[in-house]
Amino acid sequence: MDKKELAANGDDLESVPLSFEEGPAPESDKGTTVTLSGLDCRMNFPPPERLREVLIYEYGREDGFKVYVNDVPLSVEDVPGKTELINDTLPAAGPVSLHFTVASGKKAPRLPGIIIKVNGKAVGKPQLFGLDEDEEIPVKLVRKVYGEIELSDLEDFVTADWGGMVENSKAFQEIRAFVVEKVKNELRATHARELSLQKARLQKRINQRLQQLPENRRQFAHEALDRILKRFYQESEERIVLIADVALDAMEHDAYWAVLEAIGTSSRGDVHSFVESLEKFGLVELSTMGQQATRRLSFLDFLDQLLGDPETLEKDAHTALEKNLWVMGRNYSVMSSNSTLKRVVETYCDAHFKGSRAAKRPDLLLSQGFADSYLLIEFKRPSHPITRDDISQAEKYRDDLSSQLPSNARIDIMMVGKGRVPSLDTRNLLSNITIQSYAGVISSARSELEWLIETLGKS
Repeated sequence: MDKKELAANGDDLESVPLSFEEGPAPESDKGTTVTLSGLDCRMNFPPPERLREVLIYEYGREDGFKVYVNDVPLSVEDVPGKTELINDTLPAAGPVSLHFTVASGKKAPRLPGIIIKVNGKAVGKPQLFGLDEDEEIPVKLVRKVYGEIELSDLEDFVTADWGGMVENSKAFQEIRAFVVEKVKNELRATHARELSLQKARLQKRINQRLQQLPENRRQFAHEALDRILKRFYQESEERIVLIADVALDAMEHDAYWAVLEAIGTSSRGDVHSFVESLEKFGLVELSTMGQQATRRLSFLDFLDQLLGDPETLEKDAHTALEKNLWVMGRNYSVMSSNSTLKRVVETYCDAHFKGSRAAKRPDLLLSQGFADSYLLIEFKRPSHPITRDDISQAEKYRDDLSSQLPSNARIDIMMVGKGRVPSLDTRNLLSNITIQSYAGVISSARSELEWLIETLGKS
């Protein structure tokens, strides 16, 4: 096959004439040998290691054949990074061999995850076994895992189409726990190593800035910077430096800190100085409110951009709004969703939406206010108008979840999507059910903030 002919017919490879020579194959030889010849002498030839690295992602876990480069078969170890091979015997699953690599560099492997093989045959697609939902490990790092786990004589626990293992089988539960434990341990070590190296590279700059802070704030600044490094894992160092500088500026120029120190000092002196210090706190409060309102307007611009994108899904809107319920209105700004409420929702969804129903899993946010009042928000796609069926289904979610909450709990329902269908009359809805459109929510929040900024400007 001539590369020039292939390139000239890139849109129609079937039209490329291929000449075949047919002959008897030696009995001892099986397979296909690919030989590259007539190479461009102006270019460096790829070393075998680089060729293996390219081929492993495409062909390393295929069924029915193996690829050899210079008579050496491809393996998980051809992925650049830290490789682990762990052999063990589990009570229900029997002997297992877990072989995986945490890829180095910023680029994640194609089709990341661990693929299950039973007697050498692949079961379904590579999977991350829930590690991508573990808040302790950055998702970017989890998606660098590439490997396989070999099992023996477990065909009875494989689905008929070999698309996966029977999830409620003891063997699969053991395998899942085993993979999560071993892979997570290596991810923790990798994460700690990379954060340490990143911090070391930034340490000189960080130390210079920390010296400018009062001594009593430095420990807080150290902890804040550690959180920043974890939160922005694998971002470019330029971005991290910028974010760290902004955070340190905020700590260095914290007007509240200075004013409260002045109030504390003046409280031990004459009344006039004490009153003046309290007045300064009010001025700082007004100034801070104005700054916060301006920043929130910028946030709304970005949120509007996100929700206007046709590719945006329910989970994207959920993530953006979960910690920013002030967007929904002042009544919801103090509500929050803690780990217990998240677990209530996750347990419910895991039990009712699995297997073929997994694609229908709703995106629910359960938040808590004062006096055992709760708000159940169901996020729909920004392009999806709310229907009567959507509301009925949300009421069922509420009824099911209420059994996990105090008996006197009041649960309001909010549906968020592209408004409502024209045939839905909101006057017939119960008082504790509201329908919001993303556009309407953003518009109302923007109007309130603009009013606040204008009012503060007159103060």
